[in-house]
Amino acid sequence: MSQRNAIITIIIIVLLILSGLIFFYFNSLNKPTTTPTIPTGSTNIFGTTPGEKTTGTSTSTTGQTTQTGGVKKNLAELIQLFNNPTSGAVIFTNKNNEDVIRFVDRSNGNIYEYIPSTQTGEPVRLTNTTIPKIQEVSWLNTGDILAFRYLEDDTDNIISFLAKLTVGSSSNRETLGEINGAFITPNIKQLVTNPSGNKFFELFSKDKNTGTYGITLSSDGTGRKQVFDSPVLHWNVSWPKENVITLTTKSSYKYPGYLYFYNPQTGVMDRILGDILGLSTITNKDASMVAYSFSKGNSFGLDVYDVKNKTSLNYKISALAEKCVWGINDSSILYCAVPNSITANSYPDAWYQGIVSTSDNIWSINTKTGESKLLYQIGLKENVEIDVIDMKISPSDEYLTFSNKNNLNLWMLQIK
Repeated sequence: MSQRNAIITIIIIVLLILSGLIFFYFNSLNKPTTTPTIPTGSTNIFGTTPGEKTTGTSTSTTGQTTQTGGVKKNLAELIQLFNNPTSGAVIFTNKNNEDVIRFVDRSNGNIYEYIPSTQTGEPVRLTNTTIPKIQEVSWLNTGDILAFRYLEDDTDNIISFLAKLTVGSSSNRETLGEINGAFITPNIKQLVTNPSGNKFFELFSKDKNTGTYGITLSSDGTGRKQVFDSPVLHWNVSWPKENVITLTTKSSYKYPGYLYFYNPQTGVMDRILGDILGLSTITNKDASMVAYSFSKGNSFGLDVYDVKNKTSLNYKISALAEKCVWGINDSSILYCAVPNSITANSYPDAWYQGIVSTSDNIWSINTKTGESKLLYQIGLKENVEIDVIDMKISPSDEYLTFSNKNNLNLWMLQIK
């Protein structure tokens, strides 16, 4: 009798276990799918551990949600435009009011075009003129004038070829276009273009490297005029506003950096930021806001400076200014590639030198409201990690382009 009771007890226990397993199995089928969290490694993009409160506008970060009224993930699409190294891109609006992307194949100097709103598949090749080993391309924002820059064979001489692009007459681009131009002064240290798309600013070293001087010239290479002179040897230059050329001292964690606004029309030079280790900057189109990154221990941070009020907005973001771009249609919006995690090192030098690489996601910051949004989590839909450089934005603020620092492949992200 005792043995019979034991067998009955065992059967009851087995039935209970099976019932429990069946219940949990069917119950789990009705549960909603959870949203994957953003991998952050040891460093959160707001410099805090998840859920930790911060001062300033951004207050908390948990997974994909940053509380500044809440972060909402926008629908976005990431497309690899070119799987070979490129040497610069431009986004402009054509006569049909379409955003157009043009870029140069780094290996041979061929120019390609992609129109996101109407085009699918591969970019269209516009030219087959061979200019090998292009290091850098400076485009006017009209998309038809560009300067190819490369090193002369077996020398350190920087050659610059100023060219005008004539697109083929065929509507489907089956007829290739051509480029015509001329070589301009060699050994230009930096070459930038103005917002109107009709001038260049060239920066040169003085004899015996005693300083630098700057020259403006028209888009056809005429009207050269020296407008700038400085004892400083190394500058990073941009031209965001017609009467503002920005000059930032070369960035290093060892030395304090400075940002100046220079007016090429009056010759006046105003100091905007200074005494900041590892300083790197990017200025919006009306020169009212400056996003600047800085060294911070074995890491780095990024903040936004209000030029008129002379105050920093204290966003506490871990990003580099070289990975950001300001909106054009709305110049109060900053778009940045923000690393998932940061390996302790001497920044920004270690990143410049290729000692470390980052795996980035794309975020936006509204400097009017303080709201931060995750626009795209790179790698969630595709098997790729991108160390973002050379970010550009379309005039409509609808498309971003950027290159992967690891291989110089070109990508496009639709953000609206």
